[in-house]
Amino acid sequence: MDNGDRSPNLGCMESDPFLGHRVFVYGTLRRGFVNNEATLAFRNGATFLAEGRVPGAMYSVGWYPALIEGRPGDVHGEIWELATPGMMHVLDEYEGLFDDGPPEYRREVRSVATDQGPIEAWVYVYAHEVDEQQLIASGDWADAFNTA
Repeated sequence: MDNGDRSPNLGCMESDPFLGHRVFVYGTLRRGFVNNEATLAFRNGATFLAEGRVPGAMYSVGWYPALIEGRPGDVHGEIWELATPGMMHVLDEYEGLFDDGPPEYRREVRSVATDQGPIEAWVYVYAHEVDEQQLIASGDWADAFNTA
């Protein structure tokens, strides 16, 4: 898959090239987390497929997580299939890909390990330095909260 132009033609939503694509989410977009306009739009415009994990480490960068590749461990999350035109644009905007200055994330295709076997999905990979003291060793954003 090639992400090509990051801003889809919003005037022609019926031909959205991202319909049916899969996205791996590992933080605030997961079920049970933040319920703001963007997260609700995502969950209403996509279909949950499976839980999964990708290689790398998770760090807290405030109220949301960062996936850093090339480090030991796995990051746990969910795979969703985009079912509504324009949903990738909503996600890219939520992840700051259109903000002024260098974006915090890059959207990349990765193989996500699931109990059903590997699934190719878009993943938002953090593009900046992180504070090593903010490592979430389990790789699960839920562990960043005192939910016990």
